[in-house]
Amino acid sequence: MATRDIPREQWIRYFDDFSNKHEGWIVTLEVIGSDIGDQEETKGLPMVGISADVKDRENRIEIIVGGRQDANVTRIINNPKRVWVKESKIPGDEAIEVESGDGTRSVLTFHHILPEETERQLTAEA
Repeated sequence: MATRDIPREQWIRYFDDFSNKHEGWIVTLEVIGSDIGDQEETKGLPMVGISADVKDRENRIEIIVGGRQDANVTRIINNPKRVWVKESKIPGDEAIEVESGDGTRSVLTFHHILPEETERQLTAEA
């Protein structure tokens, strides 16, 4: 699995494109920090989107999963300093990792679903 950095100046465009391609895919969101350990924030919910706001005085990334009244999680990462994408050998991204200024990492892992199985995107846990 290859890992590559996404430069800060590309975050907005990258996350917009990524969100459009992967909306509805089933994801796991983990938060990892020296003071909290490895915490699974959510598992088995569809991804709604990821956005970066890095203009003017704003400096944050939002990861939104669920998108339903009974299941909606928004992870706000203030002062993000680094974004990595872990790419698998098959087309698509395996995981996105965002490190905040305090060293906490948020890891969004998603499950590949073949195009002919699109009904699984919103209903299955891979």
